Amino acid sequence: MTPADHPLLPRLTALLDTVRLRLERDGDAWILGYERERYPIASLPLDDVDPSCEQAELLAVAAAFEAAIKYPGQLAPEEDLRDGAAPLLPKVERKRFAVAYDLVVTSAGRGDDHRLLWRDFGADLVTCYVHDAGWRFDYIITGRAAGWDTTLDTVHSIARSNLFARAELDYRVSEVTTGDGYDAARAVIVGDAFYDRVKPGGLDIAVPGRDQLLVGPGLDADAVRAAYEAARYPICPHVLRFEHHQVRRDG
Repeated sequence: MTPADHPLLPRLTALLDTVRLRLERDGDAWILGYERERYPIASLPLDDVDPSCEQAELLAVAAAFEAAIKYPGQLAPEEDLRDGAAPLLPKVERKRFAVAYDLVVTSAGRGDDHRLLWRDFGADLVTCYVHDAGWRFDYIITGRAAGWDTTLDTVHSIARSNLFARAELDYRVSEVTTGDGYDAARAVIVGDAFYDRVKPGGLDIAVPGRDQLLVGPGLDADAVRAAYEAARYPICPHVLRFEHHQVRRDG
């Protein structure tokens, strides 16, 4: 099968069109276009897509292409950790988002310091980091974090703390839907917000979409799938097991 024959290509092209990005063949490669800008892409990140997560995977690619082209992370040479920490928040994305973002970075000839900063969360998900300015946010790139002279663990800890303080969660709820764009990201603070439910074997959670976090114990797989299919920005259709600050497919 040639790249042009890939069964997911029409759906990816349609998603890109909604954000005014063009995808054109260039021999055996591709050109990603936005207005007058052109980004040569050697190959598309469509290999080994889990059929159960196709829509989320495709949306992750389209969203990453858009972010890397329209709103690329910026270096801030004069910024120290104290200044950088205040608006820092985590975002949970599919791992394919990070791969697609860095494809654009490479195609644009940007250095490794412009690659996305991320941390593995498990179950094909990653934690990325953003500076939230209220009306927009920028993804944190490795070079910006390097300027803070700190570790990824510290960046992660600061982002988690900021998210925990952002909104008070009712520890008794089974669903978090604050609508602030960070509900799926609150999966990374489950151990803090719902510590009484996390047993030695872990806790069932789900992040069907960006604006929803489901917390067990005992989540219905069909209900999670239905929530995923209804999500505006789907992330994961599976029940996950949260344990030791990571997740895995449950079952």
